[in-house]
Amino acid sequence: MQVSSSGLRDCFRVFAAGWLVVLSVAAWAGPLPINTRLGGDFALPSTVAETSRLSDFKGKVVLLNFGYTSCPDICPMVLNRMAAVLNELEDARSKVQPLFITFDPERDTRERLQQYLKYFGADFVGFTGTGEQLAAVARQYGVIAIAQKSDSAAGTLYTHSDYIYLLDQQGRVRALFAKSDSIDKMVDDIESLLED
Repeated sequence: MQVSSSGLRDCFRVFAAGWLVVLSVAAWAGPLPINTRLGGDFALPSTVAETSRLSDFKGKVVLLNFGYTSCPDICPMVLNRMAAVLNELEDARSKVQPLFITFDPERDTRERLQQYLKYFGADFVGFTGTGEQLAAVARQYGVIAIAQKSDSAAGTLYTHSDYIYLLDQQGRVRALFAKSDSIDKMVDDIESLLED
């Protein structure tokens, strides 16, 4: 696969935007701040209902990630990290809801998401929708996903941000976890919300 200069420019934009989000979150001090720039309720077809809303999970801490089931590397690693965090929580796991939103609606049907997510845990809920619906939710959360046609059997691949969003029991973004964040840090931050 060849990447054009515009493709490289797009990749740079993804990573620059991601760092801006991380830096804006890191600039706040003290206990997990409420990020008013990102987030919000949404309604999309899910693996548990014709339409589910983020607000359906009110009262639970939410771990939210965006990706796609055909992702060859980043998405499975991120979802494995989410599963590892949930396993560390032991009894508190039932108070935390893992959610996964695709940005590949052509391939990621509700059925395909359900098959894929069961490998990470029975409690994972997947969301799909139209391209327009998914793009709107991605914008709410500052997610960048750039489709790139590939000559490989994988078809379209995406260059995308890979944060895990930590939402409190009211659905507000409280932290963004990057791959550099340890499982212990993620567990500590979740437990701090569960204690509130």
